[in-house]
Amino acid sequence: MAEWDDLVAFVRVRYEIMRQADGELWFRLPTTGERTQLVAVRLVTGEDDHPWAQITSPVGRVADLDLPRLLELAGEYVAGGAAAVDGVVVYRHSIPLGDTALDGFDRSFRLVVDVADRLEHELTGADEH
Repeated sequence: MAEWDDLVAFVRVRYEIMRQADGELWFRLPTTGERTQLVAVRLVTGEDDHPWAQITSPVGRVADLDLPRLLELAGEYVAGGAAAVDGVVVYRHSIPLGDTALDGFDRSFRLVVDVADRLEHELTGADEH
């Protein structure tokens, strides 16, 4: 089962890290065509006092998006949800560390990035994130 250091090593082997800080990794994943999407993974403590990996990917600036439409679209997906962080809408999903095998993270990274990219494309038509 994965701990934070295991997840960091797993990501380093598979992706080019753009930025790494204590408890945080940033990298890009390809989506469709020429599009790419930024993804951040952070070590967070859940309400259950256990460590979680929080995966986020930006959609667009809060002020530039049709928020009711965003919520409707985000509600169609099986996991994750939309949140606003520092004026930016992100799509995010969290996975408990210690309960998840490392190979389970790729699927969650892909889910978050693909949904964020679809939302960004649908709501802005751009590929800025």
